[in-house]
Amino acid sequence: MEAHSAIQRAEFLVAKRLAEVTIGLEPLDVEVFDLSVQDPRLPRVVLIQGCLTSSHLPHSGVSYYGMPIRDSLATFVHPNELADGAVTKNTTRGIGYFPTAWDWQNHPLVLGLYRENSKNLNFAGVILERIRFETHHGKEVIAHNTASLAATLGAKAALITWLGSGNAFVDVMLTLRACEQIGIKTVLVTYEYGGKDGVDSPLLFYVPEATAVVSTGSRDRHLTLPRAERIIGSYEQIQILSYPGAPVVPAKNGLTLDARDMIIGGVDNWGRQAWTCRAY
Repeated sequence: MEAHSAIQRAEFLVAKRLAEVTIGLEPLDVEVFDLSVQDPRLPRVVLIQGCLTSSHLPHSGVSYYGMPIRDSLATFVHPNELADGAVTKNTTRGIGYFPTAWDWQNHPLVLGLYRENSKNLNFAGVILERIRFETHHGKEVIAHNTASLAATLGAKAALITWLGSGNAFVDVMLTLRACEQIGIKTVLVTYEYGGKDGVDSPLLFYVPEATAVVSTGSRDRHLTLPRAERIIGSYEQIQILSYPGAPVVPAKNGLTLDARDMIIGGVDNWGRQAWTCRAY
């Protein structure tokens, strides 16, 4: 916990210093995000954000104002709080589906819902959902708790997304089912698996109620990084992964990684990247 806090504090101090250079400057553009502007004729839509937590680590990984959400039930968050930096993820260690603080502050689904607010829908806000419960009972409880909170907010539809891997996806699918069972229409936004050739199962778990799913691409495909023209730092060689015996390669060389999840930002959690899918 102390190491995580120290590293994250250092990151935020650097971010603060960078932001300070804009003090007194006129912005090139201004975009107003006001949740109070609503059209009563339009349906209310909530964003349900599943947050992977880890019981075996000192810190759960996802924090709300610095407090780990490991033992939390569903929590309503005003979307502007994300822009203010209230939600963070420990990226001092991790893989491709770990979003950075910048990702949280510029969450593309939050921004997309805001830009449709009072036009095609009413944005009802964000629900942070702790996922990766270790018992099926815990998964059922969080699913129904989240769906109940969405109903309390008056949501008629829910955009559901997540970050993580493994059995945390069961919690997500059970939440989707719980929402559908009480009349809240759902759309799931998720990355796929699929294997190196895209022929394996794309999802780890499935419920019949998941009839509207948006794919943000596969995490299993190879990722090729070009040769670097310039390197900043003292290392002439780098170790691709931090485990004993991991390959060591020249820092300037191009890299081919076995999967996109081997690099932070390699997995498109929320559909930010401009990828397309073509069927032949």
